[in-house]
Amino acid sequence: MKNTHRIKVRALIIKNESVLLVRHEHHDRPPFWCFPGGFVESDEDLFSAIKREIREETQVVVSPRSVIALQEFKRESLLEVIFSCDYVSGKLKLGSDPDNPGIPTLVDAKWVRIDELDRFKILPVQLASLLKNSWDNLCSVELFQIETMREVP
Repeated sequence: MKNTHRIKVRALIIKNESVLLVRHEHHDRPPFWCFPGGFVESDEDLFSAIKREIREETQVVVSPRSVIALQEFKRESLLEVIFSCDYVSGKLKLGSDPDNPGIPTLVDAKWVRIDELDRFKILPVQLASLLKNSWDNLCSVELFQIETMREVP
């Protein structure tokens, strides 16, 4: 049976009322901030993938807790699984994004206070909005369907 979607994982990591964000710059769309993560490799389970991706991009070690959102990009046949993760250890340091070789697309990483999130253009917009309003009570899984990644502002 053929897979219908490629799968990415992202991590919502909250530490001291701040959330970990990474900034991407791509040649075909405006720069944006998002939760760190990337593609699941063929031999990985989701928990291993999220731990590896966060370590690659930020040098931070996390422990996945639960899925808090799913985001489907229909045109790209891409499903993003967004986890709530506990911070375990590590000093934040910008890593790399092996999913996008060549000119670095991952250009910044920082802890941002939840009450300052309005200053950042964060994707997915729906989850960023939920986070601003009730970050200490995120427990349900939300599914965001988006026609294409190019559609996101």
